[in-house]
Amino acid sequence: MPDSNDFNVLACSKFYVSFDGLEDLLVKKVSGIEIKLATAGDTKPFGVSKGGKSTMQATVTGIENGKITIEYVDTVEDDRLMKWYEDFHSEPIKGGGSAAKGQLKTGSIVLYNQGGDEAARWDLTGVAPASYKSSKFEAGATDLATETVEIVYHSIHRVK
Repeated sequence: MPDSNDFNVLACSKFYVSFDGLEDLLVKKVSGIEIKLATAGDTKPFGVSKGGKSTMQATVTGIENGKITIEYVDTVEDDRLMKWYEDFHSEPIKGGGSAAKGQLKTGSIVLYNQGGDEAARWDLTGVAPASYKSSKFEAGATDLATETVEIVYHSIHRVK
């Protein structure tokens, strides 16, 4: 194992998220990067053999992706997040197809080192907006207005 002086520790505050057509938004927060192996046979015995010995075996049956939540800072000029969500989902009353016609995006979540160089990267495929919400507006509030998009995806891989 390398000496602790050889580590280049990454800060959680030096990051960026981009998707096709959404490369220059002001990102405030990202959470929910998660992959789980779905298993069967790992919590209860599935059989008993001679002598009453219980048999268990964890068998991988698939992969489960989490949902990633991304919070963006609102700007006056930019309504692309709401437009992406609206274009991806059909109109609630009319139904029918969506303006995006099911076109999924690709994207990346990048962490930068202290020198500002890309140090870690997760690439995503099959990205779609699952939900959209705006921050709470309140008289006397001192927070910045934000938009939050929860995304679903086909795959995520750490490539760096």
